[in-house]
Amino acid sequence: MNTPFKGKVNLHTHTHSCRHGSGNIADYMVWAEREKFDVLGFSEHVPLPGGLLQTTRIRLENLPFLWKDLDEAAKNYPGIKLLRALEGEYIPELMSFQKELKESQKLDYMIASNHYIWENGRNKQFPGESDPAALKVIVEQSIKLMESGLGIFFAHPDLFFAYGCPWTADSKAASKEIIEAAKALHVPLEINAYGIRKQPITASDGQIRKRYPIRQFWELAAEIGGIEVVCSSDAHTPSALWRAVPEIMAWAAELNLPVINERLAGEILAK
Repeated sequence: MNTPFKGKVNLHTHTHSCRHGSGNIADYMVWAEREKFDVLGFSEHVPLPGGLLQTTRIRLENLPFLWKDLDEAAKNYPGIKLLRALEGEYIPELMSFQKELKESQKLDYMIASNHYIWENGRNKQFPGESDPAALKVIVEQSIKLMESGLGIFFAHPDLFFAYGCPWTADSKAASKEIIEAAKALHVPLEINAYGIRKQPITASDGQIRKRYPIRQFWELAAEIGGIEVVCSSDAHTPSALWRAVPEIMAWAAELNLPVINERLAGEILAK
């Protein structure tokens, strides 16, 4: 699909409403105009019932205020297309709840994410080691998330490396399963710039590196082929709206991974 966009497109953005970011929509629009954006999607972490993960996501009762701010910004900046979204979470018991929220909130789209290992309704941090048992669960959850159809792309699929898991035969095999499933299911994968902006870590193999994205993961995606990618800022502060995105765009170009930001935005707006 040809699109009329000549400026920048970002579909993964957070404000202070997620409670671990800063700046409101009006603050972001100052930067979006300065950076010559054509399309900007606001995608707070989906609110969950019972206060689950409440310190890292917008409250359900605050969504109307967020959308009001977005509508106001759309009037003030008619040259920038603004999209209403939420970043969903893989929680087996709450997939239907999130899909219903997508309808009730009249979202333009949702993002599919997997930030934790889920066991018996409780979240566990990703492993700091190349743990075969944990990696098996991560693969299973990632595939179920993509199969669910919750999001239009799978955000930071290599996030499970963020706490020190090194690139080993086991973590490579897990990555391969996730990438091959994305290919079979025609789910785009996101190269996420937020991890590049974060402080480096020392992985359990002693290597000092960025938390994510993991270059080897994307080299493997290129080797497997047939993968489309979305390059996102995942900004949590207005000044980060495009920071480090050129770097991940360069990765995609070097690896011949087709970037579909503009095409995806065009498809959303055409609905």
